[in-house]
Amino acid sequence: MNNDDCIFCKIIEKEIPSKILYENNDTVAFLDVLPISQGHTIVIPKKHYTNLENIPIDDLYEVMATVKIVSNLIYKNLNIDGYNILQNNYRAAGQVINHFHIHIIPRSRADGKFRLLIPREQAKEEELNHTLKIIRDS
Repeated sequence: MNNDDCIFCKIIEKEIPSKILYENNDTVAFLDVLPISQGHTIVIPKKHYTNLENIPIDDLYEVMATVKIVSNLIYKNLNIDGYNILQNNYRAAGQVINHFHIHIIPRSRADGKFRLLIPREQAKEEELNHTLKIIRDS
């Protein structure tokens, strides 16, 4: 169930070399060749799914189990203060490769790599109710 044009499927098939940190029957974790920081790792299922909507829940469990194992290795063995777990869906959210994947990005307190800017103004009750209705009732 792989896609011949997918770079991640080619990594799974060992057609493209990669620096694999961890592999099992269902998943592969490898170092990102365009790292945000040292140890930036990508975790993928061995089956090709384009995004979160397409991956079956059992395969998602397997990917997340690998994320947990590899995150622990990274945190234990690199001198970092923490890490981000990031998963993008569709181009507008930053997904570049259309094979479901999760980034593990090691961080230090002072790295200045990226930050989520949390709004300081609380949403109005009417806005929240309107959004809730749109999402739930569609």
